[in-house]
Amino acid sequence: MSESVSVRDVAAAAQVSIASVSRVLNNSGYVSADVRQRVERAVVATGYQPNFNAKHLRSGRSKAVGFMVSNMANPFLSAFFAAVEVRMQAAGFSLLVASTYDQPNREAELLTLFENRRLEGVIAFPSLEDVPRERNPFARCKLPMVVIDRQIDFDGDVVYQDHRKGVGQAVDYLVSLGHRRIALFGPSVAIRPGREKLLGYRDGLARGGIASDDALVCMRTSAVDSAETPMAQMLALPSPPTAVIALGTRLLSGALRSVRATGRRIPEDLSVIGIGTEDAFALMHPTLTTLRFDIDRAAEAAAHLMLDRLQGKAAAGARMVNVGMDLVLGASCVRAPAG
Repeated sequence: MSESVSVRDVAAAAQVSIASVSRVLNNSGYVSADVRQRVERAVVATGYQPNFNAKHLRSGRSKAVGFMVSNMANPFLSAFFAAVEVRMQAAGFSLLVASTYDQPNREAELLTLFENRRLEGVIAFPSLEDVPRERNPFARCKLPMVVIDRQIDFDGDVVYQDHRKGVGQAVDYLVSLGHRRIALFGPSVAIRPGREKLLGYRDGLARGGIASDDALVCMRTSAVDSAETPMAQMLALPSPPTAVIALGTRLLSGALRSVRATGRRIPEDLSVIGIGTEDAFALMHPTLTTLRFDIDRAAEAAAHLMLDRLQGKAAAGARMVNVGMDLVLGASCVRAPAG
């Protein structure tokens, strides 16, 4: 179907001129935000696919960007990739995605591959942050680069999620409900998301006048690790948690298995806050209170930063975009049990 769809068809679907579609697809010239949004929606609705081969032969450019994630099994990463892909595709670029499984050697090999295949840029979630610049393959890579939510020493652009403020907001909410024994599950503090989430957790406890208890904190190697065993250990404490913040889909599912195994009810016995996209827990009962990633805004920022570099529009020097998080209230949190 996509082979028969033309720019003219996209223009008709978006109710704009062919010239406007061309400016959006090539990220050249001015178009209003409304027109750009209509064209991007029309691209998806019509299934339009740019003829990359013809363009590459004429221009000598690959019109392709590498996209590196730790593991596409992570629902957030797969949703983020899809949102970035739509925007890059609308501008005439394809994405080549690869999972690194947090293996630094694989990251270095992929960066070399991307350069040898003449890709034009890289959007990446590096696995390590404390690698010296002279040994950091991301710092040595010659391609324009946008790093997502990692603090590394390199010359490139970054999109951050404001984990600290988001998690602090979640703790504030639980404290307002009378909870003082709040458990936290999150990713490793070896990477920025883990560190920022832990800081936000401690910020919220401090504002509530609550001392932090290490027995209630579990920062896993990966957000896709299970929390079943550590949750069981917390529930067996003399003073177990009355609320839990589980910042990862598998962290949450593992924790909930242990909760159910003890016969506890949610939210009557344990209030729960998760993290993810709006539809990630749509079928959960009771409806989960969630720290929501603004995937669209983060994807828009990543694509915009990359396209600016590829089109020669970016000023010299690294740029940074910080994307906030929202606490979306469901029915999984109630006042702390008496006593």
